[in-house]
Amino acid sequence: MASRSLIWLAGLAGALGFALAQPVPARAGGVEPAKTAAGDDIPAVDPTYKGNDVKVDEHLGAQLPLDAAFRDQDGKRVTLSEVMRGGLPAILTFNYSDCPMLCSVQLNGLTTALPKVGAVAPSPDPSIKRDIALRPGAQYRIITIDLEPNETLEKAHAMRQRYLDRFPEDQRKAAEAGWTFLIAATPGDASAIHRVADAVGFRYTFIKERAEWAHPAALIFLSAAGAVTRYLYGVEFEPKVMRESIYKAGLAEPSAAVGFMIRCYHYDPGANSHARAGVMTLRIGAALFAIVLFTALGVLHFMRRRRSVSAASNGVP
Repeated sequence: MASRSLIWLAGLAGALGFALAQPVPARAGGVEPAKTAAGDDIPAVDPTYKGNDVKVDEHLGAQLPLDAAFRDQDGKRVTLSEVMRGGLPAILTFNYSDCPMLCSVQLNGLTTALPKVGAVAPSPDPSIKRDIALRPGAQYRIITIDLEPNETLEKAHAMRQRYLDRFPEDQRKAAEAGWTFLIAATPGDASAIHRVADAVGFRYTFIKERAEWAHPAALIFLSAAGAVTRYLYGVEFEPKVMRESIYKAGLAEPSAAVGFMIRCYHYDPGANSHARAGVMTLRIGAALFAIVLFTALGVLHFMRRRRSVSAASNGVP
């Protein structure tokens, strides 16, 4: 009887272990998971998840709202028109100091490429038979708009300085004059940030659960008049493509986008479903079953030994 009970419990444990080991298809919002080439499940993204709207809608030729007001990294109130004064094309980026990863990777990539763009090299225009150098503050400018409306001047200033320090010494002074960081004119007022982002099709959102801004990584090239001429995606930038993009922005000549869009946000497949509760229930159930199983095995083992001792003391072979 004891042996049959042991066999039954062992079989039940094996069946439960096999069931728990099987992958549970992830579902979000009632959508079946996709498959990789190897046949593995890819959790379906909940169509209501707000990170789905993090993207860029390309608006080539769109005009920036030049009257949008900000504060620069030194606390001076300025408009985009004032920042772009001087007849230079510009590179526009959207970042913020507390970004967990993507902003620093993107700006590191940018400041790796720009010193090479600033070196003397053949002109992107084959009709020009001389070498040229393209440097921020001289041939173009950079404008970084901070996505966080509560960003402090101290953080904006420190962030700007961190990337200026990556320029070689002979280019740093020009870069200091040509790279402007802009934060909300009034702390907490994101209206100007949204106006500019909407104008160029830059879609971002705040993920309250993580206290982070979900956003894409994009360089947006602008003519001297503030019109969009090109989108450059990614976190690594070919100096040749950068030179061409800056040169064509100077001519106000639109160009096709380059690169693959990368987005910064964390997707939690259980954030809008009962998946996490289900997994936790399975884990608790498995733990309780293991406790019951091992307790039962211990009792059965004790009973067998007791019977064997009793039989031996009574002289039963």
